[in-house]
Amino acid sequence: MDLTILYAASIALLIVFSSFFSMSETAFTSASVIKLKKMSQDGNVKAAKSVQILEDYDKFLTTVLIGNNLVNIAGTSLATLFFALLLGAETGAVASTVTMTILVLIFGEIIPKSVAKQRPEKVCIKICGVIRALEIVLSPISWFFRKMTAAISRGAEETTLTEDELEVMIDEIEDEGVLEKRESELIKSAIRFDDIQVSEVYIPRMDVVAISVDATPEELGDLLVRTGFSRIPAYEKTIDNIIGVIYAKEFYAKEFKGEMPTVREIVRPIKSVPETASIANLLSDFQKSKIHVAVVLDSYGGTMGIVTMEDLLEELVGEIWDESDEVQHDITSTGPGVFTVKGTANVYDVMEKMELPFDPEEYEDYSVTGYICYKLGRGPARGDRISIPHADIVVKSVKGRRVMEAEFRKEDSTGDGIQESH
Repeated sequence: MDLTILYAASIALLIVFSSFFSMSETAFTSASVIKLKKMSQDGNVKAAKSVQILEDYDKFLTTVLIGNNLVNIAGTSLATLFFALLLGAETGAVASTVTMTILVLIFGEIIPKSVAKQRPEKVCIKICGVIRALEIVLSPISWFFRKMTAAISRGAEETTLTEDELEVMIDEIEDEGVLEKRESELIKSAIRFDDIQVSEVYIPRMDVVAISVDATPEELGDLLVRTGFSRIPAYEKTIDNIIGVIYAKEFYAKEFKGEMPTVREIVRPIKSVPETASIANLLSDFQKSKIHVAVVLDSYGGTMGIVTMEDLLEELVGEIWDESDEVQHDITSTGPGVFTVKGTANVYDVMEKMELPFDPEEYEDYSVTGYICYKLGRGPARGDRISIPHADIVVKSVKGRRVMEAEFRKEDSTGDGIQESH
């Protein structure tokens, strides 16, 4: 066989090998381990092999890089000899460099990597057997380079995954269809849960429904019926001095027996927690002590409000409704040009519902809570009022630093204006 034909065939074969290594690197780098594990659980043996390769990614990457460099060096050397035979030493060297650069770039990099990027899991399954064989063949060289790399990087701090990075990973898993949106939101809520303080979720003192320890049994019974609450705090003299909690079931049990217990007779001790307490720790305390409500104290020991088990769980799973709750819509018309809005509603949706002219870019990324805090420059308080083009907003109720309910009123709506709640 003519020497030039042998050189040309060898160069072409080496470019194919280069293409294979580039495709392998991109495929295993881009592949979803979760998808491969699921395929493995469904009985796909090659998917299981692919997972094994990814579990020792450093070994795989070293093997692929060694193989790719070997074939590229060999290809360039043969190309130099090939063009030297055809064009002479000086011209051949230039022609070899230009030709191999173009061929390797197109056929050894761009095309194979683009193909692998489109369907990485499928490529992994097709080539995993060859990769495993190459890892065995090149293991002595791979072992040497990995040991050298480990020696160089010894002492370097091990990188840890931040919460933000973890949330990005969850979003990617959701995009792949492995998780439903609600499932991903629940996981992200659990990640953030430990960083939330009681001050962000408690019920402010002015919004607390409580009863005096000197109230009559009739007054207590009436309050329990009107509110539907299963637990009601009890205070002495003023609501600043909450001394315990009343359990509705205990009151009703005694009433069923024909007794009419006073508040003092059935009041139970209540736990106190600082506003800076972690809700994760508080939830654990609630579970251990089998209680569901606590008084929230500020840094001076004053009563800020109360926090319940339900408030903590809602940070994980969203609003919790029981049979005594009246389910509310995010945006409710309560009169001509007047709307009662939940703090979680999107301001963009509110403006659309009210049929007001507005700039979509100004509102579309804000919840009612977020927009009110942005305009106030601080956390919200009941009675806060702000004006926006064509409407006024008044905060009706808050929980911690969140607006629970606000009132939107068109400027031209009839009435005496917005009244603050007390």
